[in-house]
Amino acid sequence: MALTDWTGAFGRAQQRDLSHDIERGYESALLIQSIELEHYNDRPVRAELTLSIPKAAQAQVLRRFRSALEICRSSIEALEPHRLEIAGQELRQLQLIEAVVSRYDNQRRPLPTISRNPEVLPRSLIGVMDQVRRQLDPEAEASVVAGFRRRRDSTLVSLRILLLLILVPVLIQQVSRTYVVSPLVDRFAGDATILNYPKPHLEQKAVRQLRDFQGQIEFEALLSGNPLPSREEIQAELTKKALELQAETAQESTHAIKNVLADLSGLIGFAIVCILGQRDIQVLRGFIDELVYGLSDSAKAFAIILFTDIFVGFHSPEGWTVLLDGVANHLGLPAEENFILLFIATFPVVLATIFKYWIFRYLNRVSPSSVATLRNMNGGG
Repeated sequence: MALTDWTGAFGRAQQRDLSHDIERGYESALLIQSIELEHYNDRPVRAELTLSIPKAAQAQVLRRFRSALEICRSSIEALEPHRLEIAGQELRQLQLIEAVVSRYDNQRRPLPTISRNPEVLPRSLIGVMDQVRRQLDPEAEASVVAGFRRRRDSTLVSLRILLLLILVPVLIQQVSRTYVVSPLVDRFAGDATILNYPKPHLEQKAVRQLRDFQGQIEFEALLSGNPLPSREEIQAELTKKALELQAETAQESTHAIKNVLADLSGLIGFAIVCILGQRDIQVLRGFIDELVYGLSDSAKAFAIILFTDIFVGFHSPEGWTVLLDGVANHLGLPAEENFILLFIATFPVVLATIFKYWIFRYLNRVSPSSVATLRNMNGGG
């Protein structure tokens, strides 16, 4: 049993190394593409060209390019023996790495000499025969099974870290609020000065409720046909109601303090999970990429339009207003109308700008067909 567990742990470690190599190579390939687009007009990098930037900056760009190209080459060398185990989004990432490296490896190769003797077989047929040969390889089945196991373990690791990222902060927040924060705040609420800070928005709310209560007393008296209560009776009822509102205001204030402290404990728990599960989070990123880019172009465009309409669309201000009111109520802060209007006027615009920049720099390279479908669904804009 122990040997089986050790073997499974070793296999999972090897699978994580493959995912890590793919991720490093893919990020380096994207870095090379960004350098080509930004400095070389979307053409291969050439060290002999002089850019319109300072020499020190150009030297730094070339160093970044050479380092990224070396990482891509080392990733290909590490992944080549396990090529049959790679499929889906990881295979597309590997193909992008190979495409980037091939552009610069071809530059180092001498130009082929012109031969008058034609090839016996066309290259396409040679490629098909090579693919058949790989499929008939006795080790092909083992490689396919190993690839299936690696993808299965990757899915299990992704689901586990996703559940941990969601459940651990929520459980820590709830448990700490119930068994740690609430008893401490209730114990020191009357003595600690920091917990007895002025609360003008809660006091104004209590004053409005007290005025409504006085009007309700007079209204009920008029409806019942009874004479209006005397000044002393109204004063006694208002004093009783004021004490109730004071207790409710104090309780609401302590609830806000409890929420803030419990949220901080939940954030600490989330940070601990992120630090301890960095490798698992990398696997989760690859899993999410495979899910997203495995969708059809129409599904991707639909998801993008849905996201933009919710957060930066025409009806998004109402949703942001409700969200900000809920956050302010949770933290015990006043919901200032001017701040909400300023936030709605700026943040969705910034978010839309970032989103358009992401489409231009990243999605347009990774999935240009999705961008074309998105434009058609938006009416060609």
